[in-house]
Amino acid sequence: MRRLNDLIERLFLFVGASLFAIFVAVIFFQVMARNYIKISVVWTDEVALICFVWSVFLGAAVALRRRAHYVVEVLPSRFLRTNNGLKLFADLATLAVVYVLVVGGWTYVGMGMRRFSVSTGVPLAYAFAAIPISGFAMFCFSLELLVDDLKDWRRGRRAEDSPDGGGWIT
Repeated sequence: MRRLNDLIERLFLFVGASLFAIFVAVIFFQVMARNYIKISVVWTDEVALICFVWSVFLGAAVALRRRAHYVVEVLPSRFLRTNNGLKLFADLATLAVVYVLVVGGWTYVGMGMRRFSVSTGVPLAYAFAAIPISGFAMFCFSLELLVDDLKDWRRGRRAEDSPDGGGWIT
C-alpha cells in the first residue's frame, strides 16, 4: 500500500504544483491585460479558480499523508499509550470526513454535469471532481496512517521511535 501511496503522492504533488503555476500565470495575465492592454479577459477568473481548487484539494491530501495538518496535543508525551489511542481515534474520525468528501463530492460531480461555466462553457463537474478524487487519495493515505498508528499503539511507542518513522514522511 505504501508504494501505491508514494505514487499517488508524487502524482498529486506534480499536478498540484503545475496547476498552481498555471493559476499564478493566469492571474498575472489577467492583471497585465486589465492594466496595460486595457481589456477584460473573462475566462481567467474561472480558469484560475478551477486551478486553485484542484491544487488546494490535492495539497490537502498530501498534507494528510505527511501529517502536516494542525495537531493539538492534549496530554504530555509520557502518556504514550493514551496519545497513540487518541491518534487512532483521530484516524477514524478522518475516515468519517473522507467518506463525506467522497460521497458528497460525487454528488457534486453529478450535479456539475448539468451545470456549465459561464465564460468557458465547460461542465462544472471538472472543477467538482477534485473533491472525490482527493477524498479517495485521503482514504488510501488514512488507511496507511491507521495501520502505522495501530502498530505504534500495540507496541506502546511513539511514531518517531518506530523503524519506519510511523508513516511520517520527511
